[in-house]
Amino acid sequence: MLSLTDQPRRQVLAAALVLIIAGVHFQQYVDFISQIPTVGILFLLNAAGGAGLALALLSPDRTMRTAAALGCLGLAIGSLISITIALQSSLFGYSEPSLRLPIVLAILAEIALIPVAALLPRRSRAPSASQQ
Repeated sequence: MLSLTDQPRRQVLAAALVLIIAGVHFQQYVDFISQIPTVGILFLLNAAGGAGLALALLSPDRTMRTAAALGCLGLAIGSLISITIALQSSLFGYSEPSLRLPIVLAILAEIALIPVAALLPRRSRAPSASQQ
């Protein structure tokens, strides 16, 4: 289990989760979403943005990592809102008919990413004498 002081592992976990999200969006874009106006471009932007965020999460610069963590929150929450709308009605003219496996994978990664990314900007605490 990750502790609050395990910053490097949280960064890698967040990067992996955002890469899963980006990968699913890119796969869906290539598979068929590219043919859907507006939604296709949004999927491509999600994939590219996710790849960039993953790299930024692994940056040695704290400000870059903090900005990336905020970007990850926006990406995950925005994606969850978008799929909810597409499943219940229509998003830019596109309706998602069912929860296919790629969608479930993306949703799980997005849900997992939110608390991980939210904890990233926290400062790592020095171990107490009892933890050393």
